[in-house]
Amino acid sequence: MARPLISVICPSYDRPQHVGPLLDSILEQDFDDWECVITDDHSPSREAVRAIFDEYSQKSNGKIRCYVNDENLGYDGAFRRLIQLARGRFVFVMGDDDFVAPGALRAVADAIARYPNLGVILRAFAFFRDTPDNILQVNRYYPAETHFVAGPQAIVACYRRLVGMSGLVLDRDASLALETDRWDGTLFYQHWLAANILVEKDAVYLPTVLAYFRRGGTPLFGRAKAEQGLYTPGVQPPDTDIKMLMSLMAIADAVERERGVRIAELIRRDHGNYMYPTIAHQAHQPWPVFYKFYRDLARLGFGRYPLFHFWFWSVAAIGATRMDRLLQMVRRTVGHTPNISSFARRDLSFRAGTVIPSEARDLALSRNETASGKAVPSPNGPDPSLRSG
Repeated sequence: MARPLISVICPSYDRPQHVGPLLDSILEQDFDDWECVITDDHSPSREAVRAIFDEYSQKSNGKIRCYVNDENLGYDGAFRRLIQLARGRFVFVMGDDDFVAPGALRAVADAIARYPNLGVILRAFAFFRDTPDNILQVNRYYPAETHFVAGPQAIVACYRRLVGMSGLVLDRDASLALETDRWDGTLFYQHWLAANILVEKDAVYLPTVLAYFRRGGTPLFGRAKAEQGLYTPGVQPPDTDIKMLMSLMAIADAVERERGVRIAELIRRDHGNYMYPTIAHQAHQPWPVFYKFYRDLARLGFGRYPLFHFWFWSVAAIGATRMDRLLQMVRRTVGHTPNISSFARRDLSFRAGTVIPSEARDLALSRNETASGKAVPSPNGPDPSLRSG
């Protein structure tokens, strides 16, 4: 059997009402060189899901392959198993309550043809409520298709934007070669894969909307053994956001240490510059809890960056709802999310004798390290609280 170009992979848990519509969005694509691999992670509704799986496997003439895990592997473990099961050259990752946008797989195939060293595709996406025809917001990172050559800038430009997994595209064989269970329970296995892949392979951002994200879903993490004690199903209190950020920074630290690419401080700064969504997410908390959250984030190293403090005090002063309106107005005006971090801009350039911002200087050094194969200590020193054991 010929190897497909794209494997759409989806880890699913206890959402039988959403699985069918997701699979329909795949069957409706105007591109044929694909397969779909979906797993139910031993959820309470697995028998109902199994019946849906059987229906769509027959409907697709076997192009949709479905599995029910014998035990609850958790998000990271289920993701890893899906990569093992996939046969495509690239995996197109989807959440089980989201939709593949019309024309998405053809857009991905066209990009693969244009970039021979492609490892990761970063995408535009849209939020919807209830049904995909009720679009609330379209998120674009750059005004046009943007190519990042393998190395630190590609990693940093993509890293923060990998949290929402739907529509993310990864080289399957490179992902399989990076297989590990060391990050099980973090919920960020895709960050480990993408950061390592981008040491050697390129990234491209597509302004085409590849996925529709459902707004208002309930988080179901915390049931698997690897996630217990870290996350509580159905809620995301401040300490959960702290744990997530610690995991993200620990993965970045590990990639820097093991691959010799200087990215950790740049990634930490990028997250500090764009901390607004995380801060706004907890803005409903009572003031003492909200202020403690701010102080805890600062202790993780984000307090070094002025924009981090700006976001917190802006939300504290006018509220998250008004800030959302202001930011949406800015996005509509410029057509994409403004790139605050200069090292993640597509037009970044370095000229001899030019004074450049500190983050751009760090990226220039990391580029030289990648070329020479040497690692240079961070000027801010290591952050022990974020190091993986």
